[in-house]
Amino acid sequence: MRSTNYTGIIGAILVIAGGFCPMLRLPIIGNWNYWDLEIVLASIVYLFAALGLFASVSGKPGLLKFSGWAALIVIVFTLVAVHFKVNDSFSFIPFKKLAAYATRLVKYKWLGWSLLALGAVLMIFAGRKTAVEDVPVVKN
Repeated sequence: MRSTNYTGIIGAILVIAGGFCPMLRLPIIGNWNYWDLEIVLASIVYLFAALGLFASVSGKPGLLKFSGWAALIVIVFTLVAVHFKVNDSFSFIPFKKLAAYATRLVKYKWLGWSLLALGAVLMIFAGRKTAVEDVPVVKN
């Protein structure tokens, strides 16, 4: 296996691990990971991570790059959706300062988000085409 295969495997594992890390801290409720935020989007990201893992092991850089880009797009979409949902969740409170205070109580846990993004970027990086392929050295 080439070094890009290992990079793709590490990227896919980081995406899977990042999905299990806390991503949002809600008062009283506790920490939420990707699965708690949105089951469908988490399933799609895990599917792309598994596809990237398969592409890394089988040596298909195009599929690995596609799965990395697709996972990154879904992750960014989820981050934007969570941001808008958090800012809109307390709009039913008639007092603006109280609503703003309740919004500030919800905290982002950046470890999970950064592991997801780093894993997707590593999968994209591992799927790039290089000018010089890794050629094994044969000693006589």
